[in-house]
Amino acid sequence: MSTSQILQQLYSLDISSPNLSRSLYCLIQRDEQDQYLSSLRGSELDRLVDFLDEVRTPPLASRPVTKRTLQALNAVPTADDVFRQCLHKLQAICRHHMTIPSSHNVSGDLVRVGDYPISVDGGTADVWEGTYEGRKVCIKCPRVSEEDLQAVTQVRV
Repeated sequence: MSTSQILQQLYSLDISSPNLSRSLYCLIQRDEQDQYLSSLRGSELDRLVDFLDEVRTPPLASRPVTKRTLQALNAVPTADDVFRQCLHKLQAICRHHMTIPSSHNVSGDLVRVGDYPISVDGGTADVWEGTYEGRKVCIKCPRVSEEDLQAVTQVRV
């Protein structure tokens, strides 16, 4: 079975399917040979990145824990080698194409509060007080040099 066929099979599976982990493993192993996933572009690339992000991400605490959620967690447990491979494949594809999963985009009313960060102890980022949709939040802002700024502006979101 080709990488593209495995990928289409994965897209057709429910995230709670017991076959998900096995199919992910086949996809990643097959792609090591033919590098098909790195050749994807446009909406196909976006779909793959969001799919890999979804299956490697545990549910948010704000989501209700349902029987389906628990089944999904059992399908790709965090300790599983397939989970780690999925994460590494996602990182490699994002780095290669300079893109990020859509779940990393913050939409809505995010506002930084104050003129100075509340913490500058981090090596690569500052933490600011802020609000998001009316709730008090912390905002982690990476420190970016002029050189880095050019690279950051090339990232597809």
